[in-house]
Amino acid sequence: MHANVKLVLGFLFVYYSLIGYFRQNCWKDPTSKFFQAERAHVPNYSTYRIRDAETYADSLAAGEKPKSSTRSRPPELCIGVSSVERKGISYLKATLGSLQHGLSADERADIQFVVLLAHTNQEDHAAYGQPWLTNMADKLPSYSDNAERLALAKTMEFNQTHGTKAKFDYSIVLEECEKTGASEILMIEDDVVFMNGWWPRVREALAVATTETWEKGHKEFLYLRLFYYEGLLGWNSESWPTYLALSLAVVTGVLSVSLLTRQYIPTTRPYLTRSVTFLIAFVFTPCFIILFFAAGANCVLPRPTGVHLMSENACCGQGLVFQRSKITEELLPLFRNNRWSEVPTDSFIEQHADASRGLRWALTPVVMQHIGGQSSHGVYRGGGMTPNNIWNYGFEDLDAY
Repeated sequence: MHANVKLVLGFLFVYYSLIGYFRQNCWKDPTSKFFQAERAHVPNYSTYRIRDAETYADSLAAGEKPKSSTRSRPPELCIGVSSVERKGISYLKATLGSLQHGLSADERADIQFVVLLAHTNQEDHAAYGQPWLTNMADKLPSYSDNAERLALAKTMEFNQTHGTKAKFDYSIVLEECEKTGASEILMIEDDVVFMNGWWPRVREALAVATTETWEKGHKEFLYLRLFYYEGLLGWNSESWPTYLALSLAVVTGVLSVSLLTRQYIPTTRPYLTRSVTFLIAFVFTPCFIILFFAAGANCVLPRPTGVHLMSENACCGQGLVFQRSKITEELLPLFRNNRWSEVPTDSFIEQHADASRGLRWALTPVVMQHIGGQSSHGVYRGGGMTPNNIWNYGFEDLDAY
């Protein structure tokens, strides 16, 4: 009995040490019981990046033109964004500024920016006519460019069908980017901020995704995801049978090792008694398993750095890079044929990916953050440029200096 007490005390020491370790290391995993929301939502890097982005945009508004480089061939990348006016706050300047700040002249020449101010009367948008916008956007399409577009947009605005109009706007920007001839098209929301040096990382990731796609026997992939929310990448309730089976396998394995050790190594029998075996297999091991799950999937099983498949539980549509042929052959016809669907844009794309079995890659760590505290259809998420529920906690670990 005395030996058992020592064993229990030793277990408690190890167990509470592990709890301390997880408290120290899992506080930014939203799927963890040790998650510290207030601490995890401190926008350390985003604040720095927003400041630099807006300063850069203001310098363009003041007439300081960026160094230019001209090329006759189509751009390597087109970046498309549709933007809706939000009362009292605008994110578009920080979004575009973070994308362009730090680009070399050659890099800027390789990228086309298409910005749709998604109002039938574009003067309703605070960015309309602003020098920083006209200096940063290569194309500023409007509904009035096409009579059919204008009529549809007026109907959607009148009916206030947000999901339908958001997809309509998305398809317009997709089409305008497709016309540039760019081989890749990055679709972003207008309330995000990008890390410094994002383009070399994305370019490298696209090359890796292309190679991996070929190795899997596919000609092309559907998209490369540049942002995701870790809160949906934890332990999934649908997988509980798998988790239970694995847990039982661990308990069975520990019990088997203990019994075999007793049988084949007689010298351990005085220490590895039946009561000790019971404690190890049916008390200590389940407690460790519970702690493992409590620590959170993102903490104990982090995704490796680089490009990997993310076909399930991915959120949201803040930044997706599509291959041009997929847009021409699949997405544009899909959007046209389902013009009045009210399914949200990101869910609409995911449904198509599931149906077509398109490969969906993701880049880790992400190169962008969602900074919007107010949605494009008026849903309040906490105010201005502040952390919100759709947030990537790892992004804030980036070094600002």
